[in-house]
Amino acid sequence: MTIVNYLGCNFKVPFSEEDSDDKILIYEEFQDEAAIENVKKHFSTKFVYQFLTDSGSGIWFNNNYMREYPKSNSESQQSFQALCQFIYSYLKEGDYCELYICWSGDEEEDRNFKLDQSIILNKFDINKIQIYEKTLFVIKK
Repeated sequence: MTIVNYLGCNFKVPFSEEDSDDKILIYEEFQDEAAIENVKKHFSTKFVYQFLTDSGSGIWFNNNYMREYPKSNSESQQSFQALCQFIYSYLKEGDYCELYICWSGDEEEDRNFKLDQSIILNKFDINKIQIYEKTLFVIKK
């Protein structure tokens, strides 16, 4: 199984070029419309995109994952920081994006509301963030 990342925004995000060397990649042809329709129930935003990191891995990190896979956990934290940099230029003051993480095929399953979190861009400690599957993560500016 694969961890899948979804980004919800109140603005349109441009799709990545095929030869892009960006750290966050949103390919138009990669968008699984059926999965996006199923996952929309978790978002309050107008637009939802499926995205990849340049390493091809999902953004998913927490203390449990760090103990078992420290290198992957660290790479995932770096990818999350790259996502924050990516959306910073698009977000207007007071606006937000939402990040939802789940296993591929689990888009319709219920979310774990008690693990949902919220941060303010440029005002967070990456080591205090725990991102689990089936949770919504709100990123505010």
